[in-house]
Amino acid sequence: MDTELKPYSKQPHIMIDSKGMFASVRITSPDAGEEEAHFTIAQMMDFIEGAGIVYGVDERAVASLCADIIYNTDVVIAVGTEPTLGENGYFEYHFSQDFSKKPTIRPDGSADFLSIKVIEVVHENDLIVTYHPAIQGKPGKNVKGIDLEPKPVREMPPLGGRGFRRSEDNLTYYSEMDGKITMQGNRILISPIYEIDQDADMNVGNIDFKGDVVIHGGVKHGIHIHATGSITIDGLVEHCDIRAGKDIFLLSGVKGAEKTTIHAEGAITAEFIEYAMVSCKKDLRVDVLFNCLVNCEGKIIATSGKRSAIIGGNITAVQGLSALSLGNKFGTVTRIVVGVDEERLKETAQLTEKIGALESNIAKIKKGVEDFDALAEKKGISNRDDPRRMQLLRVKIRDEALVAQDRTRLEELREMIAAGRRATVKVYDTVYAGVRIKMLEQNVQMSDYQKKVEFVKTDTGIRMEPLDEPIPDE
Repeated sequence: MDTELKPYSKQPHIMIDSKGMFASVRITSPDAGEEEAHFTIAQMMDFIEGAGIVYGVDERAVASLCADIIYNTDVVIAVGTEPTLGENGYFEYHFSQDFSKKPTIRPDGSADFLSIKVIEVVHENDLIVTYHPAIQGKPGKNVKGIDLEPKPVREMPPLGGRGFRRSEDNLTYYSEMDGKITMQGNRILISPIYEIDQDADMNVGNIDFKGDVVIHGGVKHGIHIHATGSITIDGLVEHCDIRAGKDIFLLSGVKGAEKTTIHAEGAITAEFIEYAMVSCKKDLRVDVLFNCLVNCEGKIIATSGKRSAIIGGNITAVQGLSALSLGNKFGTVTRIVVGVDEERLKETAQLTEKIGALESNIAKIKKGVEDFDALAEKKGISNRDDPRRMQLLRVKIRDEALVAQDRTRLEELREMIAAGRRATVKVYDTVYAGVRIKMLEQNVQMSDYQKKVEFVKTDTGIRMEPLDEPIPDE
């Protein structure tokens, strides 16, 4: 005789994830002696609503579960809606900020200095920036019907700077001039440039410009180019005078004919320089340096291509020198001085003495003015316009300005001396006979060639050490 089964006694188990984005139902298997579970859609919906689930219910999933019970399995029956993320406001720049001061290397191993890009030029009324406003996100909702707000978006403040104008809605920016454009933080700076699309020759004349100079041709005989900013020359430089308040880029080289002077308050980069007088406050990067007189307060680096070399001339590099090769197989005399030379040590001593004398004089003047004022106060008179007092103050102001100027130079020299103490000469391929290297009072003269060596100053002389390191990517 069959035993009568008891009705199914368990309720569905409703589960909601910690964020309230998913709800699932689990139906437990009937106990022994119980009937199979059976729920109507209305009953299941009552269970779901009783658990506080009011949004995102999948009625098809509920109906399917009621029609075909699945035991001991979590069945997702409701899904919330995630908030749609917004997008912060952002600027779209219509000018390049991708610059490179290093030449690319051609397949034959030579350096292509014309590949160097150091300046971006814009023209009057060019669109330079577009602002894309923030896009607000859309709210979401979890299965309990609670609204979920999207993360707030951020608008960007308008760009500052000079040389451009903004539209009234601050969405578009236009250049107000032909010039060089740069970014400094969130500021756009457009500054005047002197740009020539041809050779600088007698038809153009000498150039003396407050700003940057860009010449897309060469520079012909006898031309003077002076700029307070940087100078970039695409074509060949012949004997002339070039002076920059910042950097100089000579992308096709220099044939100086012993009549060319090149000076930069910053760095110099050149494909080659022949028979020229060269000086710079920062580094000199060059592929080939041939029979030049060079005074570099930074480093000299001649390692960019497979033919990089320094041959002949008198070369001073305060912070050290790196070259693929020094001299040549013909024994051309090549004089190299690295580290701090006697001239700069002498200048340091003279400046220290001069600053001391000026400060002593300033102290005397201050005392003189104080005594002058005290005497006037004792007499009960005003001496502010007394010519003698005015002259003392003028001298004091002059000497204080001189002290400030000399202190700046003295600090530069001290930093240079500190860097110069560690200066070495690195030759990554060959140093030839005829090369002479000097480090302060120490000298060495090559009588034969050597491969891959570094010259290091010691207390007893200049020592040659093996150079095993790869050419740095400077």
